[in-house]
Amino acid sequence: MVDKKYWWFFKGYDVRNNKVWSRSFKDCNLDELAKSNLTPLYLTNGKRIEDKARLIREAFIKNYTGAVDINYAVKANYCPQILDLIAILDLGADAVSPNEAILAEQRGVSRHKIMFTGTSVSKEDLEKLVKFGNYKIDIDSNSQLKKLGEHRDEWNIQGLHLSIRLNPNVGAGHNPDVITAGSKNEDGVPIKFGIEQNKIVDTFLVAREYGFYPDTLHIHIGSGWLGNDVDSFRIALQNTLDVMKELRKHDFDNLNLDVGRGPGIRYRESQKSFPFDTYAKVISEELNRSNVQINKLIVEPGRSLVGDSTILLTKVNTVEEKNGILHAYTDASMGTLIRPKLYHAYHEIINVSNPNGPLTVYAIDGNVCETGDTFTQDQPREIPEIREGDVLGILDTGAYGDVMSSPYCLRGRANIMMVHNGKLIQCAKGLEDLNQILHRFYVDTRLER
Repeated sequence: MVDKKYWWFFKGYDVRNNKVWSRSFKDCNLDELAKSNLTPLYLTNGKRIEDKARLIREAFIKNYTGAVDINYAVKANYCPQILDLIAILDLGADAVSPNEAILAEQRGVSRHKIMFTGTSVSKEDLEKLVKFGNYKIDIDSNSQLKKLGEHRDEWNIQGLHLSIRLNPNVGAGHNPDVITAGSKNEDGVPIKFGIEQNKIVDTFLVAREYGFYPDTLHIHIGSGWLGNDVDSFRIALQNTLDVMKELRKHDFDNLNLDVGRGPGIRYRESQKSFPFDTYAKVISEELNRSNVQINKLIVEPGRSLVGDSTILLTKVNTVEEKNGILHAYTDASMGTLIRPKLYHAYHEIINVSNPNGPLTVYAIDGNVCETGDTFTQDQPREIPEIREGDVLGILDTGAYGDVMSSPYCLRGRANIMMVHNGKLIQCAKGLEDLNQILHRFYVDTRLER
């Protein structure tokens, strides 16, 4: 049978001899790899991350004349080996918890390139941040700023440089639950992030009164947006630059501008890849139009940097028709990959063992006891013929995949491997077993009868 070409080849794959192969790892037949290792298995292509970092850098070199820092959003995937690669690429890190900041530094990211952007931040969080690494803190609320001010002398943080997060009134994202700006999302849920435009100048002034140096204005409109949301980003950026003009009246000049996370990836054949050239042009155009001078631009790719670097390999345990629907049951679950259940997110599913088989409509299901434990939700889809024992590949699981997983129903979290410089690297201790799952419990402590 003649091997076919598929839209997802650009992510680092091809088809040979009716099997899916990884181009970044010599002679890596994904079917054989999955059958010789414990599954479910997240396999990350390090070269794809390197390629995306280069693509982002080149877009700004071509379309923007000022200084640019790229800070990887650690929440997308905190796998230590991915953070190693981030450090090798000389990127910074955007952390949303103290542990993310500490881990990024431990894996080689320079301390001065780490910024903490948290919400509902406790006194304990703040103390940990200033004592462990004196990391730059992005202020998300006036309460957070007050806590820092009250402990300024105790923690010896006079002169602390800060970022302050603005809610620019306009949000965007692939799902209402990931929109992070505006007053409410489209489902009516109040947005909890950032400081409103009519309060942000006062926040800068209070920070100055405390003896701090707020030198960065930060925004983030949402997660997973693509080219059709660039206009929303433009409006948010215009609102942000209007705020910078107001700040200039109070001698807050030449600030850094952090435009946050959010650019998405191409999950479907019908979508287009994120237009980083357009993104950089919009930023350049709006800065020129507004006549606002900034010191440095900061971008925070997370999903867009690592999302399409990873495939989740899962074996098929059962193929059976039920109520007129053909189901393929796998050894992965919503505990392995929560995005389809949590967001009704679409992930391309390929038959690694039989990519040229005749197309058949399947519901692809998991192995935990929940009706919602399915990777196709309410839309079964055409996939090359699936047989029991076949290996399926769920694409684009490098962001918010394993890092959101759980050992629900005592099904262990997935095996994790990475291909880097032609080598296959084990990143996790195989498939989590019962002892590993129960590690945080005092299993030797028993209740008396």
